[in-house]
Amino acid sequence: MLILLIALFLGLPLPLEAVQILWINIVTEGALTINLVMEGPEGDEMLRRPIPREEALITRPMLGRLFCMVASAVVATLGFYEWQLSHGLPFGLVRTETFTILAVSQWFNALNCQSATQSVFRLGLFKNRWLLSGLLLANALHLAVIYTGPMNRIFHTQPIPFADFFLIGVVASLVLWTEEARKLVARVLAKPRQFDNLISAECFR
Repeated sequence: MLILLIALFLGLPLPLEAVQILWINIVTEGALTINLVMEGPEGDEMLRRPIPREEALITRPMLGRLFCMVASAVVATLGFYEWQLSHGLPFGLVRTETFTILAVSQWFNALNCQSATQSVFRLGLFKNRWLLSGLLLANALHLAVIYTGPMNRIFHTQPIPFADFFLIGVVASLVLWTEEARKLVARVLAKPRQFDNLISAECFR
């Protein structure tokens, strides 16, 4: 929604078709979000403070995390879109690559959502094989949307030069690096509290 609203405000042509938005919401996210339920324990649960019974379902830290990930996805997608338009590339190609940027951002975001504090590089991609399977399925389905004639007509896409995928991956990874930076700050701030919890556990023992 933000991508479309900001594009309208800037007087840019709409970067996404309605059917592409449906694809992102239903297929791209649907292939990943359900698999996150299968995520195992992170290993430091006993060092965390108990969650108060009266705590709200949506907390301030959660909203802050949501803001960081949404903002980075919007900046990456819209920034790439406007940059490509300024170079005079065919609009069909620019729109397809923008659509792909948003999809790849969701793939990186799924990795972010494995943990609110632990780095994805510590957890490892193979920790949750359900999520890995979902990522492979999402990749295969998106390639079909881009490189098959019938899907091109339905989703208003066109084939992308393979060389462009590296740039798309780098730009879309902004979502990952932004969340990694936030997690690093969260871990640094949480260390004193974890130490206190560890001391308390030893006293009870």
